[in-house]
Amino acid sequence: MKTARLLVATLAVALTLSATATTSSAIAGKQRNLSNKHNKQSVTVHKGDEITVRLTGDQSAKETWGWTAPTAANTAILRRDAIGASSTGETTAVFHAHSAGTTTLDSQLRCVSRKSAQTCSDVVVPWQVTVKVR
Repeated sequence: MKTARLLVATLAVALTLSATATTSSAIAGKQRNLSNKHNKQSVTVHKGDEITVRLTGDQSAKETWGWTAPTAANTAILRRDAIGASSTGETTAVFHAHSAGTTTLDSQLRCVSRKSAQTCSDVVVPWQVTVKVR
């Protein structure tokens, strides 16, 4: 009888821990990483998911090709919670999916001269990913 009670108690604890882990992961959501290679692609995420955008630039002695901070076209669908940039042209942003819908994440690659007398290209390279939140 004691063995049966112990087995039932152990099973109850295991089920409780399993339910807690499932609930926690559902609340936290999944993480999706996007980079330069995802340009012009579409991704599907779920409410609660986290999207990290990390775009790498290029730096030479004369110029830096750097990215603007990524933005969401519809901030009600994707909220940007963090941004960061480096002197080498890299930028990072973290977004969370808040409501169902479709929006885009956008950034632009631009040239910045590293020397005051040096001219830089006026070319602007767009980066865009379409995000569908379910």
